[in-house]
Amino acid sequence: MLHVWLWFLLAVALPLRAQRVDSMPPQVSSVGVAPEIHPPEATSSPPAEESEEELNPAAAVEPAWVTSRDSQGNVRQRIKVESDYAIGDNVRLGLLFGQGFIYSTLPKSSGSSSGIRDLGITGHWHPNEVVKFEGMVGVSQTGATVDANDQPVPQAYIPITKVQAHLTLPGEIVKVDLGFERSIYDLSPKLVANRVIRNQFVVHPEITLPDGWRLRALAEIGPMTRAGESNARYNSEFTVGRKLGKKSELYSTYGMLHYAKASDAGYFSPDLVQTVQGGWTTDIDRKALSLSLDFGLGASRARLHADTFGPWGLSLGAQSYLTWTVRPGHEVRASYEFYSDQSNPGVESSPSSGWHMGILTLSFRWAAH
Repeated sequence: MLHVWLWFLLAVALPLRAQRVDSMPPQVSSVGVAPEIHPPEATSSPPAEESEEELNPAAAVEPAWVTSRDSQGNVRQRIKVESDYAIGDNVRLGLLFGQGFIYSTLPKSSGSSSGIRDLGITGHWHPNEVVKFEGMVGVSQTGATVDANDQPVPQAYIPITKVQAHLTLPGEIVKVDLGFERSIYDLSPKLVANRVIRNQFVVHPEITLPDGWRLRALAEIGPMTRAGESNARYNSEFTVGRKLGKKSELYSTYGMLHYAKASDAGYFSPDLVQTVQGGWTTDIDRKALSLSLDFGLGASRARLHADTFGPWGLSLGAQSYLTWTVRPGHEVRASYEFYSDQSNPGVESSPSSGWHMGILTLSFRWAAH
């Protein structure tokens, strides 16, 4: 048993090909551009275990509010309401409406405040315990604004979609998520003004091994696009985890991010970013309350195009998710996430400067039978 623990502790310290999939830590960032982080949806809390009677209620509605703020002064406020209805035993159809407002608190920031409205049709199909499909097709309306050069940018309608397939083999030893997403990259007003769109195919396998070990991986492939520009993006992450008791896990992670070319659209587009991290996660259940905690600590470094790697810098992420079941079918959910990265090769005037971001999400789910 001792040699197993020594192996795992060594894995946490060395740059293994492992990266935690549950959260996606931000990568290094340059001044005036958004870091590489996945903006959470308004319903991003980890899914709670559902009882059989809650799997397909006759009707459900979930309003949610999410706000984020980073050290570059970018503020994101979004309200989202999703309602869906049972159509047969295994199918659900619904509507989604969202309203967002993105602005900067810094004077003379790039771009201006921007607004986004989302309207979509959602669907869920769960024919058996092995396969589950979820999908959304819709459109985002971006309001008229001005770009970094104070040139007017007209209102636009942008098609969006998100499709996912969840496969769970008998015994739950192997799980695979497959998906495709097209959405507005809305972490800063400059990104919205430039109409930056993220397109990505996602593959996320998970394998449960004997003695509490678990392997996970994530691959995202697709271009970041705007008018006249398409920039191929590749992100891969690998995880090895070891359970501690029934509810806790130690994990070691490694991730790589690559862009085909540099871009001035408002997102950080390095040639390569490497991230190494070790962490701990646990779940706490107390009757009607469920709490999930996650803390990861490590380092990252970046190499810009036609340049060498910058120094390693401290990278950390912390997440907490709280679910209060008021009564069956009625849940209040809250989460807070914090990310920080101290490696920043793009900040020449202050190379020791880092980047951080906080995200708060509140939602309520009401289901009727």
